[in-house]
Formats: sequence, C-alpha cells, structure tokens
Amino acid sequence: MTDPLKQLTTTLKTHDPAGHVRADPLVMSATLQSVIAASIRESPKTTRSWQKWLTLIPVTALLVGAAVFAPVIMHPEEIGPMTVGPAKALAFTRNGDYIDVRILDPDADPERYRQDFAAYGLSVDLKMKPASPSLVGALVSVSARQRMVVFHGDGFEIKDGTNSRRIKKIEGTDCGRTWCLAGVSIPVDLHSPFEVTFGRAALPGERYEITGDPTARGEILEGMKPANKTVGEVRIMLQQRHATVSRYYKAPPEPAGRGGSGLDVTEHPLQAEDVPDTWYVHEALGGPEKGTVRLIVAPRPAADPH
Repeated sequence: MTDPLKQLTTTLKTHDPAGHVRADPLVMSATLQSVIAASIRESPKTTRSWQKWLTLIPVTALLVGAAVFAPVIMHPEEIGPMTVGPAKALAFTRNGDYIDVRILDPDADPERYRQDFAAYGLSVDLKMKPASPSLVGALVSVSARQRMVVFHGDGFEIKDGTNSRRIKKIEGTDCGRTWCLAGVSIPVDLHSPFEVTFGRAALPGERYEITGDPTARGEILEGMKPANKTVGEVRIMLQQRHATVSRYYKAPPEPAGRGGSGLDVTEHPLQAEDVPDTWYVHEALGGPEKGTVRLIVAPRPAADPH
C-alpha cells in the first residue's frame, strides 16, 4: 500500500463517525433470521434455496444520533426500476406531430420546468401561481407576449403576423364552473416562445392568486348549491364549513350581467351590514384566503342562477 493511500485510509478511520459502533452479533443474527423467515413466508413462489436468491445491501441508518450499520435483504425480483437524480417536473408524451405536456410536480422549482421544456426544444415559460384546491396542478391560462392568442373549442391559436400555430388542449380535470385543463399538446416544431400558467398549492398564510369555484372538488363549499338560496341560508352553510364571507357584491341587472355585457360585479361592493338575510345569493366566488368566499347578492332570486 502506497504512502498516500495509507494516509487516506488512516484519515478515514480517524474521522469515521461510526467507528466506535459495534453491533451485537446475537442481535444481528436474530434479526437476520427473522427477516429471512418472513421473506420465505411471503415469497413461497421460488423453489431454489434462499441463499441463491437473496442480495445483501449494506445501508447506513441514523438512530438517535448514532450511526448503525445493518443489512437489508431483498429478493432481486422484488427490486423495481430505480431512478437516480431529480424527478421530472413535467410529463411529456409524443403524439404524432405534437407533444402532450402534463404537470407532475406543482411544487417544483420553475427552473426545472424550463429545463424539461428545453430538453424537447420548446421555448415555454411555465408559471406556477398559488391557487385554491380545485385548481392545483391544473392549467389555467395560455398567453404569448406581443402576439395574439385566439381561443377555440379544441385549443388555442397563437398568431404572429401571417403565421399561426395551434396548441391543443388536454381535457380531464374537473374544476367545477372554473375553466381549466389537464395539460396542452404542443406542435413539435413550435419554437416561438409562449407562456402557460398552472395552479400550485398555496403556502401557509399565502393568498390565492387564482381562485376556483368554491363548490368544486376540494373547495370549501364542495357539493353545495348556494345559488338562489337566501343570504341567511348561505351564511348558515358557511358556518357549518367553518368558512366566512370576505366580500359581498351587488348583482348587476339581468340579463345584462350574464349576457356578456362586460359588467364587472367587483365594481359594486357592499358592506356586510347592508346585506340582509332575506336577500338572495346569485353566485358564490372563491375568496383570496383559505376558508373564504365572495358572494354576489341581490334583493330578488336570479333568473339564471350559477
């Protein structure tokens, strides 16, 4: 053994945090036999001796601050495929001239999304914004800077002068009355940049930037139908779910407010003390904080409740 190698060996032994640990042979033997017995009972399908089929893999376990070495016994046929390195944030599936893209990890670092897209030659800026539960992991918008995005029944068209490319939408996510998608299908030869936004879980104390249908899956009023119930009835429903009203709005005249006139109900806020229990709820919207909703109300029931 050369002098440098001897010096390295001595250094490693000197600084080994588990160098003083000595496992009890009797305990290790008993543990080994019990694991072997359990393995044989659970896997009777093999007719060969267990000695030929078992693989001993040493691993280090940290127990109450002490490093302890123990054997892990596994059947080779029970070892599945292993992946080394960071997991993918996105799922890509080639579909003819398109690549289907779905979110895998809504909480991943944005840099990982860019790396995943770049690996497929796509210039996509994926934004993740805090969203209410029904929109976590769902695509909620598509945009392109200095270009026009035209929405169609089956997807989006990005127009750049006389050129245009179609991005197809992937259905499969239930967000109640809020628009959302499970993913998008992008042409493989689309190299111009565009932006897609997905919802992610809000951090503790973080406000929602994207609010969903409060009656949708996972939301505070899941399964309930507040539309055309009195304000008093809805207040009781909210109390049962430990929820509160963050803001009231006066419903616009019908049918103008529901016929695409562009009226913004948030322009007509009301104080809670000015909303009697006898008024009617026309629509419930998600609130900016967990456990809150916004209510659109009026003295009369809605002709077209939502």
